[in-house]
Amino acid sequence: MSEIFKSDRYFTFFDIVVSHGQLLLRSQKTDELTNNIDIIFLNATYIQSFSRLWGIKISRVEGSIDVINYDTVKKYLGYENHYLFEIESNNEKYYIAASSLRVFENQLEFSESSLNYSVDKGIEIATSKHK
Repeated sequence: MSEIFKSDRYFTFFDIVVSHGQLLLRSQKTDELTNNIDIIFLNATYIQSFSRLWGIKISRVEGSIDVINYDTVKKYLGYENHYLFEIESNNEKYYIAASSLRVFENQLEFSESSLNYSVDKGIEIATSKHK
C-alpha cells in the first residue's frame, strides 16, 4: 500500500458525472474550516463505500487485489493505469477502482462542483500520479 492522502475531517459523496466516470468526495468548509477538501476520482468504474466518512486514509493497493471478488473489476484492474484505491474510515475499509485521484483545497460554494470544467479546482494537495 502506498498512502496518498489522510485527513480527520468529515467527507461525503458530493457529485458524480457518470458519463466520464468522475466521482467527487467533499469535506465542506465551515466557519472554522475555511477550505473545502475535494477528492476527485477519474475513470471510476467500481465504488464500494459508505456515503459518509469520518476521517479517511486513502492508499493505492499494490500487489494482490484479492479483496475484490468480482471478475469484471479484476479485468478492469488488469489494464495499464487502472488502480484499486483503499479508503479506510472508522476502522473499516472500502474500495474504488479508478485510473487516478486528485485532492484539492478550494473555497467553492455548496452549489459549485469541482467536476465542472469551468470551475477552478483550487490548489492540488495530493495526487495518485507519479511526479
